[in-house]
Amino acid sequence: MLKQQFCSSPANELISSVNALAVMPLTNQCEPFGNGLIATGLEGAVENAGNELWSIEGEVSRGQTGKCFWSKTDDVICVAHWLTKDECEDIEQQTYAAYSSILNVLKAQSFVHPFRFWNYLPSINVGEGDNELYKKFCTGRLNAFEAAGMPPQSFPSASALGHHTDGAVFYVFASKVEPRHYNNHHQVNAYEYPREYGISSPSFARATALTLANSHFLFISGTASITGHQTRGEGDLEKQLTVTMSNIRHLLETANPEGCQLSTFKVYIRHAKDAAFVRDWLSTQYPDVDAVYTLADICRKDLLVEIECFCV
Repeated sequence: MLKQQFCSSPANELISSVNALAVMPLTNQCEPFGNGLIATGLEGAVENAGNELWSIEGEVSRGQTGKCFWSKTDDVICVAHWLTKDECEDIEQQTYAAYSSILNVLKAQSFVHPFRFWNYLPSINVGEGDNELYKKFCTGRLNAFEAAGMPPQSFPSASALGHHTDGAVFYVFASKVEPRHYNNHHQVNAYEYPREYGISSPSFARATALTLANSHFLFISGTASITGHQTRGEGDLEKQLTVTMSNIRHLLETANPEGCQLSTFKVYIRHAKDAAFVRDWLSTQYPDVDAVYTLADICRKDLLVEIECFCV
């Protein structure tokens, strides 16, 4: 019913399909393109990296409410909200405003259960201590969730990465049916991180399971080389890949009530020089899992790679 693919076709061609929910082109622009196109500022890390397509059964309609752009069927809605370069100067307050707007649109459209968020920010690691941009984003997001009455147990799976251009975008998939959110027993819950990681802990679940029209899905959040709350394998790319995939396998075993199987990877790589190694490593171990490889800054300066998964 819901499908993620990575396609070499032009983004405008992909979004013209009657079943296209959203297309995320690989481009160094992070601004509204309209018509279900979500430009995130992420660029491909390898040659011939495909544009990301989410397709779904059912007729897709599109619209705009304030600064929120949405596409929906009877079962799922996708809502995206961009920040300009100037708005990113006050990332905490603007994140709060953007998230509040998104959640208001979900409520108005009767899709009250967000099950997967993506967040792409400029210069995510810039700033020291509590002034780091990512930490300020986390405070704005948490404040919006709390203002909406959302408890930590309802936080959906998510990813937050940095791109290398201006502006920011937040987008979400939401449903009318309630999903199930899970954490990783090998990691401290993200929303319970100790104070050293910022004033506000990251507000997301490690994985979210959802059933729509008898079809089962598992969304695994952006996952990195962390056990407990500490980075593992600092400076060691292969070690970080090993720990990352160990975390993902643990979620497949413990947070996967319907036994979904790995379908796709979205891979975020900090340094372009590491892209070939990451691609070869993953494709050797998981030859049947389709993947897209992007250049992105990870939320911690000592992390070299992050991987998210879609499972069916």
